[in-house]
Amino acid sequence: MENRAPAQHSTDAIVSLSIELMVAQGYESTTVDTLADAAGISRSTFFRKFGAKDDVVFADHNLILEGARDFLANSAGDPLTILRDSTLRIFGHFVRNPRTSITRQQLLQQVPALRDRELVTSHRYERIFTEYLQSALPESGHRELGSVALSAATVAIHNAFLRRWLRSPETDLAGELAAELRNLSETFRPALFPKATGRIPPKVVVAVMGANATEEDVLAAVRNALES
Repeated sequence: MENRAPAQHSTDAIVSLSIELMVAQGYESTTVDTLADAAGISRSTFFRKFGAKDDVVFADHNLILEGARDFLANSAGDPLTILRDSTLRIFGHFVRNPRTSITRQQLLQQVPALRDRELVTSHRYERIFTEYLQSALPESGHRELGSVALSAATVAIHNAFLRRWLRSPETDLAGELAAELRNLSETFRPALFPKATGRIPPKVVVAVMGANATEEDVLAAVRNALES
């Protein structure tokens, strides 16, 4: 049976079909004409919609990134909680589209150059997270580097859980991922949200006493000054 995706199919469907063809026929052997024909669109439309052949492999990432950027820009509240929620939404997209996610992983294992492209894509997630944190966190000496470090750690944890899920797609890892992200954010929170120590500065009392003042006179004068 011929693989073909009608032109009205969503980007996700065309991406999934394209990746499946590359896995089945070989990445180098699969031409843009083959992909366009299977998608039910012209070659020029394919290029306009997806770009080069390797671009279609990660085309759904562009939609996910746009969604993440919109979510971060339109969310109010604790920045670390919003970052965690955004990461869970991204993870959820891959889980809800197992056909694309699993087949892409097979293709990446076959084509080293695409694994390098995947690293570039991960840096794009880090960048939008960093930009968000640097705009949402309170100003402090740790905000700039802390934003970079937290973003990188968040993406690293997400990717580690994604790899675990790809090995066992039947496993529900969302709750465990949420807990790990929560632990991560609370580790960074003290540095990113510095608080005053709460210490009350010592009160200085000056008492001028005569040379003949007794110990009781000194204590009484100090007590009176403190109470006032």
